[in-house]
Amino acid sequence: MGYRSDVAYVIKFDDIETRDNFVTLMLAKNEPPITQAINECEHGYKDDPIITFKQESVKWYRDFEDVKAHHALMRDAVEIYGKKGGKYRFISVGEDGAEECDEDDDDGDLWDYITTTHAVNTSFPTIPTGESTSTLDQE
Repeated sequence: MGYRSDVAYVIKFDDIETRDNFVTLMLAKNEPPITQAINECEHGYKDDPIITFKQESVKWYRDFEDVKAHHALMRDAVEIYGKKGGKYRFISVGEDGAEECDEDDDDGDLWDYITTTHAVNTSFPTIPTGESTSTLDQE
């Protein structure tokens, strides 16, 4: 079965043209894992120069080729286009609730795109008023 995680990242550039140039450059590498990774991302935003990726319940091990390719996209965005705003934020939440965060975002701009939340959600059946058996209700 293996350990599974929910993962997401956002890569942001200064403008749409730079983002599109980055996508073209990554595809031009003609490296199957990189091509697959960029094709798994969303990069068609018309008004926001971002690339996004999200998967749930995935085996996200650093030594897997596809995972290496996604991390290479984030690293390359900073190394190649850092002067044109290339930055990223990555978050992984494991099935045990453990979080991993990696980012190159000095001003916190990418927190508006990706954060984590922890919550308890319930769908208890409704108990008619006055019939609760909880001792907390009797205090």
